[in-house]
Amino acid sequence: MPGRSRLDALRADCAAHGWSELFGEIYPHAGGPDHTALFLENAEDFEVELVAP
Repeated sequence: MPGRSRLDALRADCAAHGWSELFGEIYPHAGGPDHTALFLENAEDFEVELVAP
């Protein structure tokens, strides 16, 4: 599954696996207009940024 489609699938499943989306109101460009990424946080305050090519 290529880039953005994979991020969309992960975004749809993140809550079921204990992750909350950060910056959802500006998904997928929270990192800027030329940066496609999904930002997540879990209950232990770990944050991850998943970047699509």
